[in-house]
Amino acid sequence: MDDGTEVDRSEGRKIAGNSLDQRLKYMFCKLISAIPCRSQPLVLVLDDLQWADETTLGVIRMLMTDPEIHHFLLLGCYRENEVNESHILSTNLNVIREQGINIMTIKVGAIEKESTNALISDVMCLPPNLCRPLSNVVHRKTGGIIMFVLRLLASLNDEELIWYSIKSRRWMFDLQKIELKEMSKMSSST
Repeated sequence: MDDGTEVDRSEGRKIAGNSLDQRLKYMFCKLISAIPCRSQPLVLVLDDLQWADETTLGVIRMLMTDPEIHHFLLLGCYRENEVNESHILSTNLNVIREQGINIMTIKVGAIEKESTNALISDVMCLPPNLCRPLSNVVHRKTGGIIMFVLRLLASLNDEELIWYSIKSRRWMFDLQKIELKEMSKMSSST
């Protein structure tokens, strides 16, 4: 029905929209509690929680505070720059904390220059010293933001600025052209 009610077919009565919402949340918690066990825990990853609505956050709140749910880990990701203390997500996280649930915050930022070099070394199967000139340029252009590092590497491969040489049996790169590559081209190519 359009008025936010639904007919309970088993008992032939109407359920108000809010009651139906609570019932669905309850049934979802029951489903989640039935899945994990000690030998097979359940991990649920939810991204972009800065855009979550009250119903979704209510489900998360119920999942995290339900005493019958065990061997369950929820990983929630959100953009810190879009969430302040008055944001609905912050409010819900505070309610969960107040109920004694431990919430661990992990801030993910830019990776260090050495980590960029290690990543490129692993991806290209080259010793770190051979990758250092490339990784310095990549780190400078991306600021060490891992998503941009990966996008730039994919873009360089697509534009054949990095390539696998059959003759040399290793990855090669044109550092001069990579230096000249503009970031706007990098971000629009992915």
